[in-house]
Amino acid sequence: MLIIATLASLSGAVAADRTNVPLKNWGGFAEYRDSVYDDLERLVTAGLADRVLLNTKPLSRVEVARIVARAIEKIRHDEAGAYNERRDLEPVLDRLMEEFKVELAALGVRPVEGVTPPGFVSFTPIDRAQVFSGFATHGFSLVNAQGHSVKRGANGGFTFESRMQIGDFLSFYLQPEVILNEDYSAARLNTGYVKLTLFNIELLVGRDSLAWGPGYHNALILGNNAAPLEQIRLGSAEPFVLPWIGQWLGPMKTFLFLAQLEERRDHPYAKLAGMRLTLAPASFLELGATRAVMFDGSNPSLPLSKYPAAIFNPAFGDVQARPEERTDNLFGIDAELRFRNVDRYFLPARDVRLYGEFYWDDTCGECVSSGVGHFFASNFLPLGSTVGGVGGVHFLGLFGQDWLDARFEYARTSSLSFNHTQFISGYWTRGHVISDFIGTDGRDYFARFSARLSPNLMLGVDIDRAIIGNTTNNFQGPQEKRFGGGLDLSYRFWDRYLLFAQYLVIDVKNRDFRAGDDGLDHLVRVELTRSFR
Repeated sequence: MLIIATLASLSGAVAADRTNVPLKNWGGFAEYRDSVYDDLERLVTAGLADRVLLNTKPLSRVEVARIVARAIEKIRHDEAGAYNERRDLEPVLDRLMEEFKVELAALGVRPVEGVTPPGFVSFTPIDRAQVFSGFATHGFSLVNAQGHSVKRGANGGFTFESRMQIGDFLSFYLQPEVILNEDYSAARLNTGYVKLTLFNIELLVGRDSLAWGPGYHNALILGNNAAPLEQIRLGSAEPFVLPWIGQWLGPMKTFLFLAQLEERRDHPYAKLAGMRLTLAPASFLELGATRAVMFDGSNPSLPLSKYPAAIFNPAFGDVQARPEERTDNLFGIDAELRFRNVDRYFLPARDVRLYGEFYWDDTCGECVSSGVGHFFASNFLPLGSTVGGVGGVHFLGLFGQDWLDARFEYARTSSLSFNHTQFISGYWTRGHVISDFIGTDGRDYFARFSARLSPNLMLGVDIDRAIIGNTTNNFQGPQEKRFGGGLDLSYRFWDRYLLFAQYLVIDVKNRDFRAGDDGLDHLVRVELTRSFR
């Protein structure tokens, strides 16, 4: 690893790409997002990047490049040879340096000879292009797939991504797609935004996915299960450190967004606002806190002047006599622990991640009758019947095998999660729960094993048991129950081509919440991606 880092020479820094690393599977070697995020987890858990924030996604390309540059620098100054035994990280670092070689060059790190920093304007008309096809025995919604579903029979389509960077302050990203199936065909913009960055503050306007929290298969407030939100987002372009107390709190990020939901719902054009604070007080610990609030919508509408109160005041909207002011508040806190080299303690892995998220969407209310305690109880203290949680463990280098990983995750929501007496359809957009697919009063038991059999070949196995509830208020139908799993194969060939193939089989009870609609669902899908870099 020292040889790899030594080859990365330093030079003057210029502007770098600030578009986001997508929360979409581009070419496999991951399942619900770009494989860059999986490689970052390996690198950061091993301690190569010190205190890093990974659980407020998406990350920008330059932000990832800085993490990689920090790892390179740490290896170059490892005079004691502490990382000489971590040869398992060499291919991980190689992949990241190859993916972000232009951004690293812009930061003054030259991991590959002949790579030059980008100019004032850099434009990639087609970064990656993808064609996809599949066959399903029944229609169903895919999990954490940006709101995508499959119809019964043949499915297909194609997409590509394009990005442009002007200086260090203006970024453009587009990902249009065409969807084909036996019922209809459609062309749409899946993701697209413009981002302005000044003084480490970024303003994003457009359509993009958010995944806040450490969960892989489950996210209780914001995830990429539903379609990307049409939003205005303001936040930290990169982590910052506060003066005086920053050395104890560590790097921090804050975000605030306002999104408008679709017209075809019980409250047309309802608004969704969210805010998040995350920090890393130690290299092994990341903490986060999230709040989301749904409000407004036609019939009747909330005056624009009251938006700040609806967004920032948790007590706003408690009076049912004023329906235009009603709000649906969700709160959550999350934490992740990262332990490296735990095999020396006879644990069955090289590194381990432990993480959890605690969530509630209603408060204790009148359980404290007066004073400051009443304010916090009414607006922040969880009501026991509304809480939910996610817990997970991620073993990296399982049984001492550098190529083998395993994840185990459990999620649970309450009978009051994601539903509301005012917003009848619940915490939902375009047919999908905005956060966790298990919906109201749901359960999920998930396991995944992934084996990197060679640098260009990976095999994955999923096992999942889910109980899914409908988010509609006072829904009287049954829960949908799923038990099944899948196999997926990722393969890179001819340097620029990536193939992802997956087979899913699911035993379904009460399909789409219809009592007695049971059976086996099968899905075969294939994605072929080409990089044009």
